[in-house]
Amino acid sequence: MMIQNKSYIFILSLLIFFVFFHLSLYCQNTDEDKELDAFFKKYTESREKIDILVATFQQKNIYPDEIYTTFGSLVFVKPQRMVFTTDEPKKYTVIEEKRIYEYEPDIKQVTIYDLKDSAETELFFFAFAEDLNTLRKKYHVLPIRLSDERGKHGIAIRPFTDKEEDSPFEEIVLYLHDETFLPYRLRIVNEDNVQTIVDFEQIEINNKIRLEDTQIYLPPGTNVIENDKYKETITGEGKKIPDPAKLDPKYIDTSPKSSIVKKEVSEETKEEQKPQNVPEEQNKIEIRDLEPINK
Repeated sequence: MMIQNKSYIFILSLLIFFVFFHLSLYCQNTDEDKELDAFFKKYTESREKIDILVATFQQKNIYPDEIYTTFGSLVFVKPQRMVFTTDEPKKYTVIEEKRIYEYEPDIKQVTIYDLKDSAETELFFFAFAEDLNTLRKKYHVLPIRLSDERGKHGIAIRPFTDKEEDSPFEEIVLYLHDETFLPYRLRIVNEDNVQTIVDFEQIEINNKIRLEDTQIYLPPGTNVIENDKYKETITGEGKKIPDPAKLDPKYIDTSPKSSIVKKEVSEETKEEQKPQNVPEEQNKIEIRDLEPINK
């Protein structure tokens, strides 16, 4: 039986974590601050009516000599339920408030652990939180300007200088569409120049989903590890965890098929997803995807 390291799971979850969040900056009576106030007002208004969000994504983990690509889907239910699935490797993750569930079918194990640090918890939900005061106490949260044609606005999160050594990342950048303020890209920079690019597609707002779409199904024989300790082995007909999210009845889909659209990957595409050990390809991605951020 295999028990994974907690910090390892946290970083992996953070890497495919996608982002939309609201914050308020320190206000001063300057033209620049008034412009920022208008920006965050529009940002907040664009999300006030979001109760459920479903999307697909493509993720690239970029190392100095390798690139790993995977596809996945995600579901967010207000206020704090997030479900995401990656195709290769297959993995199911549910984040609910301060508890994380991560199921790996290949080893038939689900790892459950609690987040005790409130700022650490908000890192997962800063995309949807209406109050990021706790997060701002631990990180710099800054608006930035981008040159991408899909959207000129962005938001960056960086650890305070005296906290850089303890932070799980160096910088997180959110790229926003101009009209909708929905994200089209998330960039995460970790130590040793390891970066992750997540591109979001097929974003749908307030469509119906099944209650099961907010859970993970554990088949018989699955080992349950909770806070680094073995808890039980699933028996019988299996088990769904955690309890389903509380949905407004108008959002509940009772059809037998999942309402979440998953990205179909052809054999040719899968071949392209294999690790690439060619330095020139990595440089190509640096130029195309990792533009300098204006600080």
